[in-house]
Amino acid sequence: MPHRIACFPNCYGRFGVPAALPLIAEAGIRFVELPIKTDGVPSFFGETPVLTDRSTDADVARVRRMIADHGLELSSCNITSGNPLDRTMVDATLRKLDLSAQLGVRLVVAGAGQADTTEQRETLLGHLREIGDHAAKLGIIYCFETHPGLCQNADGMLDTMAALNHDSLRLNFDTGNVLYYNRDADVIDSLRRVIPFVAHVHLKDSSGKFEDWCFPALGAGGAVDFRRVREVLDEARFSGPCSLEIEGVQGEEPPSLETYQQRVVDSMQHLRVCGYID
Repeated sequence: MPHRIACFPNCYGRFGVPAALPLIAEAGIRFVELPIKTDGVPSFFGETPVLTDRSTDADVARVRRMIADHGLELSSCNITSGNPLDRTMVDATLRKLDLSAQLGVRLVVAGAGQADTTEQRETLLGHLREIGDHAAKLGIIYCFETHPGLCQNADGMLDTMAALNHDSLRLNFDTGNVLYYNRDADVIDSLRRVIPFVAHVHLKDSSGKFEDWCFPALGAGGAVDFRRVREVLDEARFSGPCSLEIEGVQGEEPPSLETYQQRVVDSMQHLRVCGYID
């Protein structure tokens, strides 16, 4: 069945959202996962953010126009704000949820965080419930990234979902991260186990090696069987967005904008072959 394919603009590295939007449309993608950054925190990819937690209503309106001008729609916002164990990160997240609501999205992606002790875990779970309650008021589902900590692997994801038991807190399953952060992980088995809680997917390829930063065009990494991923999603009647996330290869020369675009185009072709697109 066809899927709602989106693109996370970090696929275009340092060039950022303004350069990415026309190229995303040119690649035949209709939806965008928009990052909302934390003011004053340098981006990992080196781009200049279009929105942060300190952005104004006018900033939001400007970005909405920019997206619409390219014939694109928002599928979600990525509002990662560090570890929500930290109260200041919770406050930044709540503000980003407000901005996401102004943008009209119903899904956001961000981390669940990490805790080293039982006491910290209880504090973190309390903060996540607060985030979930605020998201619920706004009609938004907050989707936990496949990152170290509470949602690093399928076991952790299931434990976290059970502990929180919150309808506005769900999972973003990242096909590459589950291999990067875990030794000997099985992408398909992990996805099957957690699929009842998955509301958002990051489509990311990988070399399959533990902590090997190798996230090339889909189909070029070789460790993720995207056809089987699609079959699991179809079996579950998954209707959420599947967002391309192509983060490059550690040690490579900084790619040109043309190279970034070719990776997105090649990824879309691979998804066609795998049955995601009619």
